[in-house]
Amino acid sequence: MSANRVAAAAVIAVAAALFALTFGFEKMPEGLSGGFGAEAFPRLVLGVIAALAVLLFVPGAQSEPQARIPAVVYYTAGSLLAFMALVPVAGMLGAMFVFLLGLGALWGERRAWLLLVASAAVMAAIWGVFVRGFAIQLPPGFWS
Repeated sequence: MSANRVAAAAVIAVAAALFALTFGFEKMPEGLSGGFGAEAFPRLVLGVIAALAVLLFVPGAQSEPQARIPAVVYYTAGSLLAFMALVPVAGMLGAMFVFLLGLGALWGERRAWLLLVASAAVMAAIWGVFVRGFAIQLPPGFWS
């Protein structure tokens, strides 16, 4: 089995497990929930991820074997785990800002001013979409 198929199968398995966890989300009272419930957005994102993984799994034109997976891929996955661990402590916005700074540095950006501006802009955009647009409160942290 090719490395692409192994990676795709792993992504599909993780997406399926996370999708199953969305059935445990707390239900909002009918009077408070307008439109989609809290589980709709994560399910949509997981569905897109799974669909892309299926495309990776389907054999296409054969190309030359790729070199080993770069270490930065594993570091990126580790940073996502660190982000999830930081959310209960620093809140979604604080954890997101730290994550974006770290991820930008991990991927090679060395201009501190650009990392700060880009991280703040992405964080503000996400806050605007969810808090202002959808009226969804982001998880506060222990320090919030």
